[in-house]
Amino acid sequence: MPTITIICARCTQPNIRSERFCASCGLPMGAMQADAGAATEALGAYEAPEPADPDVERMIRDFVSRSGFDVVPSGHGWRVTVPLRLDRKQAVYIGPSGTDVEGRPLLGLVSVCGPANDRDCRTLLTHNARMTDGHFAIRVLRGEEYFVVVENLVADAVSALDASNIVRKVADLADGLEDRLSRGRDLY
Repeated sequence: MPTITIICARCTQPNIRSERFCASCGLPMGAMQADAGAATEALGAYEAPEPADPDVERMIRDFVSRSGFDVVPSGHGWRVTVPLRLDRKQAVYIGPSGTDVEGRPLLGLVSVCGPANDRDCRTLLTHNARMTDGHFAIRVLRGEEYFVVVENLVADAVSALDASNIVRKVADLADGLEDRLSRGRDLY
């Protein structure tokens, strides 16, 4: 009787179907294939600002335009495409991100890295402890968990920030993890 194998979504190595984890890279078997279209949900649910809040939409439009990258509307925010090394690109989604603990409106930058897995969670949490710009997180997109890079900025302060530098840092960080998780594919 032939052995039924299943191909790992991350490293493409064949594994025996009854195994729970890939023998090569440790990804849980049966994990979904990366869905490049899932990134369109990266900003999450829209929280309407309070009437007394500053014009967050205007602040976001100004920040996006100052980034200097290709920009298109996406959901309730914007998708900024950042060109990177070796002809790679990374999409960074920018939009309203609720409020901080003091009730100030936030501008959120989110960039998708790839499907989440238990093996890499601990490593990313360790990296978060040393990060100064952005952080790794998990977002549910189209019903599946994805690693993302998130940077939240107080909307009132974005006019004084270097938009291009901030967007590029988020894109670089996300693309580095995407490159590792996808074995060199450029999906997001």
